[in-house]
Formats: sequence, structure tokens, C-alpha cells
Amino acid sequence: MRHILLLALSATVLASCSALERVTPAAAPPPASAPEPVTGESDAERADEAAPEPDASGRLGTTIASLGDPSRAGNWLETPLVDAAAQGRVVYEGKSVNVDLIPIPGETGAGSRMSLSAFQALGASITGLPEVEVFRN
Repeated sequence: MRHILLLALSATVLASCSALERVTPAAAPPPASAPEPVTGESDAERADEAAPEPDASGRLGTTIASLGDPSRAGNWLETPLVDAAAQGRVVYEGKSVNVDLIPIPGETGAGSRMSLSAFQALGASITGLPEVEVFRN
């Protein structure tokens, strides 16, 4: 009985293998879009152009803040809203905290990363994505 079962299993495996040989390959994926033209600008130059100028109040804009490196101490905000390190403040639901503004590459509408202590000072949920106003001092 065991030999018959083994023989039937072997026949099934061989039939599966021959069926695999008859499968035609999938169609080739569509061609990738053309690369962007090289303009001679560096990433830093593009980031400089993207950083907004503060208005009379020092307001740089709003950004969605996610939790940055929780092991890094201090009140800071890594954001594309600045092109150089600066002192500033972040406002959320009427609460404000002074922060070190640290530039990161990205579009001005891209999100930012904020320190754990700044989240706590603002009373913002660290699992949420609060929209904060950013000001340069």
C-alpha cells in the first residue's frame, strides 16, 4: 500500500513539473518613465529654493510632525521649512515650545520630525501626526 501511495505522489509531482514547463513567461513590465533632465543644480541649491521666507511675524508655515529619534535629547524640529539651522518655536493647539530648527531636504509641504520632549511640551500625541505652526525667532 505504501508503494502505491508513493508511486501516485511521484506521478503527481512529475505532472506538475511538466505543467510548469508549458507556462509562458509573463509579459514584460511597462518601461520606466524617463529620468528627469539634469539641470546642474545641487540638492542643496534646490533645498534653498524650497525654503520659504518668514513673514513679518517670523511664521515659516505649517507642517505635519512625526516623532523623530526619541533617544535624541532636547527640543528640536527637523524640517524643510528652513535652509539653515535656527532658533524657533512650534505652536500646536494654543501651546508653544521653543525649538532648534534643523534643515532637512524636501519640499516645503513635506513633513517634519519633532523631538519627543517637544511633543510632550505641546501635549501632542506621539502616535498622531499633529499639524504644527513653525516660527523663526
